Amino acid sequence: MSHSPLVHVLGPATRAYEQPTGGWFLNNAGWVVGDERTLLVDTLATEARTAALLEAVHADTGRPGHKILAAITHWHGDHAHGANQVVAAGGRIVTTAHTAQMIEAGPHLFEQVFDYDGWGDVAPPKINIVVSEPGPVNLGDVSADILPVPWVAHTGGDLVVHVPSDGVLFTGDLVFVGVVPLVMAGTAAGWVQALDWLGTLEHQHLVPGHGPIQGADSTAVAELREYLSWLLDVTAVDSPDFAALDIQARERWGTWSEGERHAVNLLKTHADQHGAQIDVVALATAMVKQAGGPIKLDI
Repeated sequence: MSHSPLVHVLGPATRAYEQPTGGWFLNNAGWVVGDERTLLVDTLATEARTAALLEAVHADTGRPGHKILAAITHWHGDHAHGANQVVAAGGRIVTTAHTAQMIEAGPHLFEQVFDYDGWGDVAPPKINIVVSEPGPVNLGDVSADILPVPWVAHTGGDLVVHVPSDGVLFTGDLVFVGVVPLVMAGTAAGWVQALDWLGTLEHQHLVPGHGPIQGADSTAVAELREYLSWLLDVTAVDSPDFAALDIQARERWGTWSEGERHAVNLLKTHADQHGAQIDVVALATAMVKQAGGPIKLDI
């Protein structure tokens, strides 16, 4: 059973919205409140969960009619399915071009992988604000920086949101804490590069895509980098023993949830390193096999 969301006050303007336990489709979001408008960072996986998120935003700002600009960190449904509610309420969506294209092609429910029917209305809206270069968003008395990742990392269109005045960095799914990351739509090599880039952005609070909020002394990014580097090392050979490596990963990172993702990460990283193509169906099939059948969602 998933737990109730937690709202963390990270600074005068910035809030993080944590969804324990951070597993499948239980992503984090957040918002930055200015005196002219609010910047929302990501939406949630279901109609009901996004409605609750927006209620929390309005309760915090005290201004139910306050205009919202939502920055979507990447196209995966847990972060993007609520975009239609933002637009319906008069808000706007900003993201990278690749993410916009993928969102508009959705919704992405992956019915061959997940056993769930509680999405509600997650039909995607048209997105008309796309960014390709880093830049500030003026919210009135505070600003935040939207920073696209200029290479493929977790996906081909990631972005992060940095709030320098509050020392907050929203990483989207560039960071998972206590949860096995998913390389299916990205590359391990590009992801390692992105983690090194995150280290150049000064912050006291890090809001990962999944898992608990982190402080400045967190080792979570280093641990994730170690895992991705391990993937690159063990799949550099032509014919790795995928079954043995899956067991090794489950033992070494045994406290991380969603262990069925190791199989996907190994296959995808091997293909990337050897210039091969592997389709989503093959990856999904490997993950469902490791899970013992379609994954039942509790969201």
